[in-house]
Amino acid sequence: MPSVAATVAAAAARLCADGFAPDDADRDAAVIARGVLGWSLADWLSRRHEDSQPAFIATFDAFVTRRATGEPVAYLLGTREFYGRDFIVEPGVLVPRPETELLIDTALAWVRTTGAHAVADVGTGTGCVAVTLTLEHPSLSILATDCSADALAIARRNAAALGASSIEWRLTDLLDGVQGPVDLVVSNPPYVPERDRESLQPDVRDFEPALALFGGPDGLDVVRRLIPSAHARLIPGGALMMEVGIDQSPSVTHLLEAAGFSDITWHPDLQHIPRVVAARK
Repeated sequence: MPSVAATVAAAAARLCADGFAPDDADRDAAVIARGVLGWSLADWLSRRHEDSQPAFIATFDAFVTRRATGEPVAYLLGTREFYGRDFIVEPGVLVPRPETELLIDTALAWVRTTGAHAVADVGTGTGCVAVTLTLEHPSLSILATDCSADALAIARRNAAALGASSIEWRLTDLLDGVQGPVDLVVSNPPYVPERDRESLQPDVRDFEPALALFGGPDGLDVVRRLIPSAHARLIPGGALMMEVGIDQSPSVTHLLEAAGFSDITWHPDLQHIPRVVAARK
């Protein structure tokens, strides 16, 4: 039997032959192998030279074949780590990304400074933001909304699996039907411009839900509706925090100011892109 490492190296070569960059192929093959085996990174480092077992090879090969078509690794394995926790991820919800952890950090810092209590998470998807905020700051009262029943079902499963039982879930568009007032609105809305569709990586464009990705011609169709809706439901002095895309900060700043928000602050991601905006009513 070949070793696990040799099996993974062969799979990475297959992915390279299908057009993957070598670094991406190596990473994806190793992550898939660890997921199939249930190994941590430490397990991988210490056990990768063990013989591959037939059951592992069969499952691993099937997953690599699917990955070669572009299917996201998170959909193959059914989970993605976010803020140190494993979240259930299935087709129908956006795969949680590291950039969104900045939204968590920004919200938690504001909550701890102001003593905010009532929070609305708009477009919750996997529930990663609502669940993480609940677990990091259990005194919060969180309402999470989504217009997708499938997404809310996955979010509920994540909350149950991770022990975040206090969240209220609402099937609705943005904040429709939410009376408020709330202290904080957080959101990772769809913000990819439709014109950028063809330039996206195939695993994003062809597999992740368009409803959660695309925000119209300039990416801001949903943001334009969310900003005034949030303003109407926030307490005086409350805040709206959103994740947005590259080059959108000038337009979003203008929209926030026009809606009556002030103290607009931008938080850059690791690539120095203004990624999360915080604005006060």
